[in-house]
Amino acid sequence: MSPAKFCLQLLVWCLLYFSLGYISLFLDDPASRVSFVWFPAGLAVAAFLLTPRRFWPPLFVGLLIVRTILDVTMRHSLETSLVHSVISLGNDFAIAWFVRRFRRPDDMLYNVVIWLCATVVISAFAAAAGAGWVLFRHNINFVQTLWIWWSANVVGTILLTTIIMGLFWKPEPFVLRKCLTGGGLWIALCLSAAWIFSQPFGDARSEALHFILACIPVMIMIAIPVVSGNRPGALSFLTFCVIVIYCSWHRLGPLFIPGLRTGEPLLLAQCYLSGTALLLNFVYVLKRHVPGMVSSYYLIPHSGRLTWDQTSSTSLTQHLLKIHHVDQLLALLSPDDQKRMRARWETISHGGSVTDTFSFLLRLSPAIKIQLQETKLTGLPQPEGVVIIGSWSEELPNRAFTRTVREA
Repeated sequence: MSPAKFCLQLLVWCLLYFSLGYISLFLDDPASRVSFVWFPAGLAVAAFLLTPRRFWPPLFVGLLIVRTILDVTMRHSLETSLVHSVISLGNDFAIAWFVRRFRRPDDMLYNVVIWLCATVVISAFAAAAGAGWVLFRHNINFVQTLWIWWSANVVGTILLTTIIMGLFWKPEPFVLRKCLTGGGLWIALCLSAAWIFSQPFGDARSEALHFILACIPVMIMIAIPVVSGNRPGALSFLTFCVIVIYCSWHRLGPLFIPGLRTGEPLLLAQCYLSGTALLLNFVYVLKRHVPGMVSSYYLIPHSGRLTWDQTSSTSLTQHLLKIHHVDQLLALLSPDDQKRMRARWETISHGGSVTDTFSFLLRLSPAIKIQLQETKLTGLPQPEGVVIIGSWSEELPNRAFTRTVREA
């Protein structure tokens, strides 16, 4: 990423952060100085995950300034605004750093679990720090403030990170049948969600029925990424969130349960949507690990002969079957990638082990360039020498929680 491109992205992130922050405070208008709704948390985490690390300091400073201006605009003192901003952005930065530090490029389920654990635990420390400051300066109930801060940050992170990262998934090939089916499901999702969540709350019996009916949009929502792909799923989920939150803000729908305090119906709506977001993430995990996503090769070092596993029916394998010799393969790599690939093969040939994931760009033609990662490399002793067995999969740079950024 060039500095000019980053500056443009930084401007977009700051505008989105301010807009989501304003919407959050407008929806809740907290009297306790801590909002039940805080969507910018998820946007900030996604921004850090999608930005190379060398740009993290200016990104942090930019969002910190926007967060401070937002708090000052909402009548907080400059001192309180700065402290809240440092704690809030520090929390988002820590979550993203933890995910990037401990992720496994070839294990998306592990990465999702790491993200969830980091969100829950780090948000608790941030909530304790924020509630402690509010208690010290404004004499507000510590336990209540701690709970509101933590819950708003956790559900906001789960919700917005899922939407934004989902929008950056690599688009799947266009198939008219899938698009039409997905469009039909999206219309069904909007109609069912709008009807269910626009109903005024009534007696206990009707409330129970509407609460059961609220499962229908969730089932439709989960079907959309399965049928049409992850990016249409993310767009549909964004629409679903707007409908649910808008209706809940107008005191409508099954989530507006009599007896809840101010702000709690919106928090309940966010929890409902966050549960749907978690289901979406695990659908993405299952789709990522379907059979046939990996292409394997067998290399005989002394002859340079390459043989590909033809049991995989992926489009990647169809391209690779045309490569029969190591020289053909190396000609499709950059000089740096050639050196690294040769070094890995040399290590295996001499009885060593290679456990790290190797990311590289394969130029099949001037128009076809595929970002790949070698996730497995082993040696199999044979009478004529060691045979090298490797596994490749397509690396999707913008896929949620598996993104590999090449640092400059």
